[in-house]
Amino acid sequence: MAITGVTYEPQDYRTVYNSIEYVATSNATANNRFKYLFDVYDGVSQIARLKVPADPDGYGRSDIHGICESYLTKDLGTINTTATADAFTDNPNSYKEFTVKIGEEYDVAGVLTQYADQQTKTVITYNGCLPNYRGSDLNFVDYQATDYFENFTVNAVDRKYLTNAPKGSGINKTDNQSVELTDEGWIYFLYDHGSNPVTDCEITLYDSAGVVTAIHTIDNNVGSLTDKKMLKIPTAPNTINNINPTEFTVAPVQPIITTETSYKIILKDTGVQVSEPIYFNIDSECRYEVRRLEFLNSLGGFDAFNFTKVSRRNEDIERKFYKQNEDNMSSGVITYSLSDKQKTQYYTKSKPKMKLISDWLDVNTYNWLLELIESPEIYLYENGQRIAVQNIEGNWEEKRSDTDKLFNLEINLEFSVDNYRQRY
Repeated sequence: MAITGVTYEPQDYRTVYNSIEYVATSNATANNRFKYLFDVYDGVSQIARLKVPADPDGYGRSDIHGICESYLTKDLGTINTTATADAFTDNPNSYKEFTVKIGEEYDVAGVLTQYADQQTKTVITYNGCLPNYRGSDLNFVDYQATDYFENFTVNAVDRKYLTNAPKGSGINKTDNQSVELTDEGWIYFLYDHGSNPVTDCEITLYDSAGVVTAIHTIDNNVGSLTDKKMLKIPTAPNTINNINPTEFTVAPVQPIITTETSYKIILKDTGVQVSEPIYFNIDSECRYEVRRLEFLNSLGGFDAFNFTKVSRRNEDIERKFYKQNEDNMSSGVITYSLSDKQKTQYYTKSKPKMKLISDWLDVNTYNWLLELIESPEIYLYENGQRIAVQNIEGNWEEKRSDTDKLFNLEINLEFSVDNYRQRY
């Protein structure tokens, strides 16, 4: 008797915070103390075993995502570097390949006997968590039912990146992503070098008239990346300007982005376009200080967005007191004074917050920013470093292109640090 088949398994690339399920069948389910065995391996090391009884129809169903997600964290692109940033960069903490070996155990002559490793499956997991439902946006149900992952891995002119941010419609168009020359940022994508190689990233620069000022090609060092499954590339001006010139097929003089007003980024395989284009507009907001937020999106990459209107800091303050008797008597004479304390503050904690307001947004950009408000990991760029944000306080309501035009997004940041004062 044996496992007779695996009737359901996940796609090759699976979002790790959604279900990762296997269904097996066996012709031994009538045996005493029967259970299916789902053994999870990290390479050659077994890291978990799940024992699952057969359901009324004889199937064994197991979800391993809780095991897999504990092995994944995140990868943040470098910022504030000087001509040392790599271009194509691996994200080793954001994906992992697991092997699942399926077997069974049951009673043989009174002895519980195990028959492991009868079916072997592999899955590549990455740091994504798709919603179950969000209107017409990509959701987990569609992703797992229609092999949607191939839109992120198969080379085509519309191959997708791991972002839901607006990609823009062309040179200097108003729906392009807006960035400043000093901005840092990366974009993430899945990588299947064996079947769908990516050899280059092409950056095309334009002036205010839409004329091409330069085309630069970043070389993918495939010799060291052929076995990787998720990469990132610089996309914000300052990060691009800090790429080591040796990373280009023809070494340029950095910075390559200076007076341009727009640029386009695409992936290529030996000169052929293999991804959708992403367009950026370079803006300069002079009136207020720009506040740039970087956040983990639902697809496992990090996006960034600039809040360019007035921002204000505030502090949430918590105080604790104790009551004491005044020491206001000397030589039998009581002297009353307004400086006497009846209550003493012995504990003061403040939590820094910040209120941010965006520029005027179109419908697509505003609706995309739900990803920011929901994100579990957010950073504020300030003084060349990332400052961790604990929480975003803000309301979001879907906008419709047929009824809504332009609007701002207003949010309150709560930082993940506490400040304390002297204790008495």
